[in-house]
Parts: sequence; structure tokens; C-alpha cells
Amino acid sequence: MADALAERCERLRQPVTELVAISMSAAYRAQDQPELLRAIGVVRGILAEDPAALPEGALRDWIPTALRNLEQMREAVERGDAAKSYAILTDKTDGFIRLAYGCAGFPGWEQG
Repeated sequence: MADALAERCERLRQPVTELVAISMSAAYRAQDQPELLRAIGVVRGILAEDPAALPEGALRDWIPTALRNLEQMREAVERGDAAKSYAILTDKTDGFIRLAYGCAGFPGWEQG
């Protein structure tokens, strides 16, 4: 199960990095919103995969919240509110900080 967690975290690292970057950009540049929708879809696709092989813990527990957040982010972007989408992404309680906790200790996910 630890291997499944390591693999999932590795697969999420680059798409989530892109999601964060394009989320920030799209909050100020409306022309980046289509790219933001694409990035949301990529991350959602990975997180929506069957979590059965993942060990109990922070990542597995957060996945339902993550999927809900990504849907709310998509809806906000489609309404033209990329700033709201970014606020959902960076929420200090339920945002993607919880992914960093779930993948802590794996390459690219070190806590600072």
C-alpha cells in the first residue's frame, strides 16, 4: 500500500504544481481560464482513480473533499471567477495543503 501511495503522490506532483501556477495566473488573466479548466481535469482524473490500494491516512481521507473542491473550482472558473477557484485551492482547512500532508515525505512533497 505504501507503494501505491508513493506512486499516486509521484503522479500528482507535476499536475498539481501546474494547477497551482495556472490558478494564480488565471485569477488575474482571464485568457488563462481554459488552461485552468484543463489542469483541474488532469488532477481530478488522477484523484478520481480507485483509492482502494491506498493506505488509510491523510491522502485517502482527503480525496472526497478534493474531488468536491475540484468540482467547485471548475464551476467557479466556468462562471468567470478564477479568483474564487484559487481561494478553494488554497483554503487552509480543506484545500490542497491537505494533499501536501498526505504526500509528505515523498520526493517533491517535503514540508517546509
